Amino acid sequence: MPLTISLNGADNVGKTTQIGLLPRSFDVYLAGSLHEADNCLGQMVRFGTLKDWWWGCSDEDFVCRIFAALGRRYRNSLDKEQATVAIYDRGTTMFEAVAISVIAVKSDGHDLSNARNKFNEIIERNGLRVPEEQLKILLKHGGSLDESINLSLSLETEETDERYRLYQTLLQTELQRQENEGLYHHIITAGASHTQSDVQNQIRQILGRRTSHPLFTPMMHNINRIYAFGGLSESGKSSLAQSLCTHYGSRQAFRSKIVYFADQASEKLGKSIYTCSEKDQALLLLHELERFSNCHYWLKVLTIESLHRYTATNWLKMWLGDKLQIIYVDTAEENRLRRSLVSPDSLKVNDTAKFERGADRI
Repeated sequence: MPLTISLNGADNVGKTTQIGLLPRSFDVYLAGSLHEADNCLGQMVRFGTLKDWWWGCSDEDFVCRIFAALGRRYRNSLDKEQATVAIYDRGTTMFEAVAISVIAVKSDGHDLSNARNKFNEIIERNGLRVPEEQLKILLKHGGSLDESINLSLSLETEETDERYRLYQTLLQTELQRQENEGLYHHIITAGASHTQSDVQNQIRQILGRRTSHPLFTPMMHNINRIYAFGGLSESGKSSLAQSLCTHYGSRQAFRSKIVYFADQASEKLGKSIYTCSEKDQALLLLHELERFSNCHYWLKVLTIESLHRYTATNWLKMWLGDKLQIIYVDTAEENRLRRSLVSPDSLKVNDTAKFERGADRI
């Protein structure tokens, strides 16, 4: 039976991102979001009707559907025979807070205490029981409840209405009550100075202590610096990368091509990673980078040629922080033409393709 772990927190605190950054292994089961374990919720997500059901169904229907999905997700994780660890995107305690907040939003007075009583009545009446996770981590942002609520709302990609703002206020108030009652085993607060890799390494430290799994080490801990080169064709990226590796020496530095990591990721995925969103491309590349660094544990410096997608590069920089240093090589066109082994027309075709991906903005 795997050790069950949940990552919890308010909307837009980074739960799903942090789970995505965790290292991959055959014995670590990432259960994902709740709708992935429930056909009905999954269909609502695919057809864009989840929001209508969320606010339009009865309290009883909402609680029963959510807790049925929780039970199904839990059973699915038990079926993973090789898994020693199962990690959930939000756990039972968190979904109790979600259900209580939804009930409160729909009720007159929006009282959380009354909503909690109604929630407990529904649970008792329907015999809904789902085992809680053995390790529950709560992610927070902001220095106060008000600041946290404002941060969550400001990070929404779509315009929010009054109902959602009320829900977010009630949800975070209920999460605060749960925290005060000691319902979470670990609290991680992401301050303004913390990068996403800082938070990821805190999570890995907690998981490593609890599981003793060698996989949960700090992200690419042996690598001091990654120098990633961008620039148009024949700008001199390879020459600079080779010079850096020569400077550090072959025992510490390795010169790599981004196409290698993309090919490795595509093979595991079963299709080209470039069919995915640029965020997913970056995440897949990151996992391949980490696998490579773990296998080549003596390396301290890695160079990569060449960055050619602007958005994916932004994600990698956000996740790796100062460990990733981006170098853009800007070379005059006449010099590139002189270095090129292809015709000027072919070079322009290459440039056009890179412009379309945002390579010149890196």
